[in-house]
Amino acid sequence: MPSRLLARAKLSSASPPPQGQLGLGCEALPEIDGSLCCHPRGKLDSGRVKSLTGEIVVALGESTKILFLDFAHIDDITAAGVGFLVALQKRMRNRQGDLILYGLRPKQRRFIETLGFRDFFSIALDLRYAVEYILGIKRDIFPLSAVCPACSSPLGIGEPGRSRCRACKAVVTVLPDGSIELG
Repeated sequence: MPSRLLARAKLSSASPPPQGQLGLGCEALPEIDGSLCCHPRGKLDSGRVKSLTGEIVVALGESTKILFLDFAHIDDITAAGVGFLVALQKRMRNRQGDLILYGLRPKQRRFIETLGFRDFFSIALDLRYAVEYILGIKRDIFPLSAVCPACSSPLGIGEPGRSRCRACKAVVTVLPDGSIELG
C-alpha cells in the first residue's frame, strides 16, 4: 500500500506535462468495424473538457459508431467531466452507436453512480470485456444464481465485484466471467 501512495505522490509532485502530452491517444480496434478506442490522460475537469471535446470530435470522424474510453490514466473526474461524458454519449447515440467506459477506478465509478448515471453509460472492467460485450460473447451472465463456496447457501449476484455471503459472512469475489472465489 505505501508503495502505491509513494508512486502517486511522485506523479503529483512532478511538474505537469505540457499541453500536447496531456493529449488523447486513439486507435481503431481491428476486431470491430467502426470503432475507436481513446486513452485520455490527466484530470477530467472543466478546463480539460474543452480541449478534449475538440480532439475527440476530430478523432471520431464520420464512420465511428462505437467509442471506447479508457479511464486508466484519468486521475480524477469532476461534474464537468461527467457532463462531457453525457454529451459524448448523446453524440454516439445520435449516430446509432455507443460509448463504453472501461478501466474506471472504484472512486470514479461511485462518483458517476452518485450523480445518477449508473445505467446511462455502458461500463466494462477492461477493454477485453468491453469488446466481448459488443461482439455478444459471454453476454447475459448477470444476474447470476450461485452458491457460496464456503457454506453452500444460495447467492443472488447482480454484477461482478466483491460482496459478503448473508449466511456465513464470507467475502466472495465474483469475476466478470461469472466465476466465484472466496476472498
